[in-house]
Amino acid sequence: MSAAMKSIYATISNHVQMVGYREIVEAHGRARGLAGFVFNDVDGSVKVMASGLEPVLNEFIHDLKIIRPDTAIETKEIKEDIRLPSPFGKIAIDDVLEYMARFDKGIGILTEHTAILKDQNSTLTEHTALLKDQSSTLTEHTALLKDQSSTLTEHTALLKDQSSTLTEHTALLKDQTSTLTEHTALLKDQSSTLTEHTTLLKENTQVLHSMNEKLDILPERIAEALKK
Repeated sequence: MSAAMKSIYATISNHVQMVGYREIVEAHGRARGLAGFVFNDVDGSVKVMASGLEPVLNEFIHDLKIIRPDTAIETKEIKEDIRLPSPFGKIAIDDVLEYMARFDKGIGILTEHTAILKDQNSTLTEHTALLKDQSSTLTEHTALLKDQSSTLTEHTALLKDQSSTLTEHTALLKDQTSTLTEHTALLKDQSSTLTEHTTLLKENTQVLHSMNEKLDILPERIAEALKK
């Protein structure tokens, strides 16, 4: 696993100014391939800002302790993501003050950007919540549509069954209509035959009536004939 990059701020005290100490720190910083700088502070200490791989920084501080065991070295990790000059070198206090002013300005800008990013993150969180709600609603709608689709499928099947039944009924009605048509034709034929029979019966009735009339007067004629 590769080592992580790290930045530190170190304060080195106890007779470290006017003795060529900055040159020693500069040489070791460059030898380790670090970025950063070393400078004399107004309080009599030497300050170091350096960045590099964490194991290399640890070795760098260890070197400084070995070179001057009598010095006191206090280190703090720089949490901000800063870019230090490379290669490692020594600078004057005026340069440090200007650099620190720029550093403070950069920190201010980073703070503003952090606030903006927090606001954006809050907005994104709200958007995420809204999207989750919309996703939940869409899921419910999808479930409802599936239920409706299932119901429509059932209705379609029922309508097909009903259509099939109606088709069968239509065929039966056609058959019945054909049969009724045949029956009607037969009834018409029978009615015509009955009409003919009725006519014949009427004629026969008239003949019988005439014969009855003749039979009624026949005894009188026989009696008259006998008298003569």
